[in-house]
Amino acid sequence: MIKKHTTERVLSNELIAQNTYLMKLTCSEDAMRFYRPGQFAHIEIPHARELLLRRPISINYVDFEKKEVHIAYNAIGKGTKLLSLVRPGDTLDVLMPMGNGFMLKDDMKKVWLIGGGIGIAPLKSLSCKYPDREYTAFLGYRSKECVYQIQDFESFATTHVATDDGTFGVAGFCTNLLADELSKDKPDVILACGPLVFFRTLARVIGDVPAFVSMEQHMGCGTGGCATCVCKIGGEYKKVCTQGPVFDIREVDALYE
Repeated sequence: MIKKHTTERVLSNELIAQNTYLMKLTCSEDAMRFYRPGQFAHIEIPHARELLLRRPISINYVDFEKKEVHIAYNAIGKGTKLLSLVRPGDTLDVLMPMGNGFMLKDDMKKVWLIGGGIGIAPLKSLSCKYPDREYTAFLGYRSKECVYQIQDFESFATTHVATDDGTFGVAGFCTNLLADELSKDKPDVILACGPLVFFRTLARVIGDVPAFVSMEQHMGCGTGGCATCVCKIGGEYKKVCTQGPVFDIREVDALYE
């Protein structure tokens, strides 16, 4: 894992859906040279010394030409709510890129992406790192008010959308849409992001298709020191912050217990 400790300037920080913000930051070429989709930024919350821990936020997109990093996050806890108050011109203390991300082999040409809610955000970055693939995206949201970045996905992927309440796209879950498509066709690989409950459903429908998941896990230090984020992978306890967050779905023991 190659990471860089930097101070970055905020370019914008805007509300893009219900409780969902998109922040754009400057980034040095050195910091992101070895970036892989699925990695995250570890951000110190400014002007809040009582919040000792940084906040891990998945990287949504990297614009290598403009030297920008985009992050999308939900403002639901004290730290992220304070982060939503940051304004253009402010600076943030950031460690990035952190963790191990998705890696596509040369023969993985047909790539299906699936995520729900804020788990959709890191999947967009596949397009900037691997632009030469055939993408299909399955995106799930709670409702129309929570929908974000659909047009961004449509610019590089055949996109299917579901909402829990049916106010946008198809009523139901994005895993149902995936299951329907798998009955007609199969990709070379499936990449996903979300919580364990989401992965349990995913594991039941993918059959023998290779699949890798980026896990959403509570973290403390984010650098492997505190072991707050450990989970059982392939019979061994591993740290999501440094050895993940991306793992082969069939090695996540909690999904098959």
